[in-house]
Amino acid sequence: MRFGLQINPYFAGATGNPWDVVAPVAKAIEESDFDSLWVYDHLLYEGGYAGHPDPEPVMECFTILGAIAAVTNRVRLGQLVIGIPYRNPALTAKMAVTLDMISHGRTILGIGGGWHQREYEAYGYGTFEPVGARLRRLEEAVRAIVALWTDQPTTFDGEFYHLDKVMENPLPVQKPHPPIMIGGSGEKVTLRLVAQYAQYCNVGGDAETVARLFGALRDHCERVGRPYEDVTKSMYTMVMIGKDEAAVEKKREQLSRYIPRRGALIGTPEQLVEELGKYAKIGCQDAIFRMPDWTDLDALQLFNEQVIPALANA
Repeated sequence: MRFGLQINPYFAGATGNPWDVVAPVAKAIEESDFDSLWVYDHLLYEGGYAGHPDPEPVMECFTILGAIAAVTNRVRLGQLVIGIPYRNPALTAKMAVTLDMISHGRTILGIGGGWHQREYEAYGYGTFEPVGARLRRLEEAVRAIVALWTDQPTTFDGEFYHLDKVMENPLPVQKPHPPIMIGGSGEKVTLRLVAQYAQYCNVGGDAETVARLFGALRDHCERVGRPYEDVTKSMYTMVMIGKDEAAVEKKREQLSRYIPRRGALIGTPEQLVEELGKYAKIGCQDAIFRMPDWTDLDALQLFNEQVIPALANA
């Protein structure tokens, strides 16, 4: 089992510059046994959301990943996940290729339909589309992105997007293209899109729920004629770790406002190994999580030293 850390929300830190907080954490992850590092794609967080109660300074995801790529050499980098409506897919493809170049082929392109209506409308993108339209837009965008990376010149004529004889240059470092993650737990549409187009899924829930979602993905793979094993199965959650029960309870009390309603994995290293092992047993290959105290290098080190080795071969 592999592990990835999502570093959000951002904090201004002592200098008032969030990058000064992100950079040392990115370097610590680079030197650890974590496999991947992720950022969210948001422009505006005003607080009031489950797990995100306070206003947060927000940095644009591709820009900060480019900076992280320049100060790391090993760890894989991705977005969990970009909101497709925020960028034309040709621009997304270009930004992803640029990141793939800077990182020398360490990127995963995470995409989704988007959900943050207030953010979308506040930034002047127009009226937020209903979920059906956003999922059609997502499918069209991933088709256009893959075409730009694999079909030269690229002409595309869809409901939302149009390309006219585009000769994409440069092409990605990774061949045939960077792996694509489609994030979301929708059993009818999202996981069908994963089966058709993606190399990763990313779903949430307890182990029983995730097992059901993996089953739905398997069914979609069978319908489209694709081996289920071709898709890397990943899950997303929040983790809170303490060295012993007393430390866990102290954190639970201090950081209770940051625990999402949908649940989290909270415990000692031994307890987290047991809980994460349940996901490994149902075929989960990557566990990606955020931590409310992700700037605490001691917490990251504790997870790295006592949880990751215990599940490395799970």
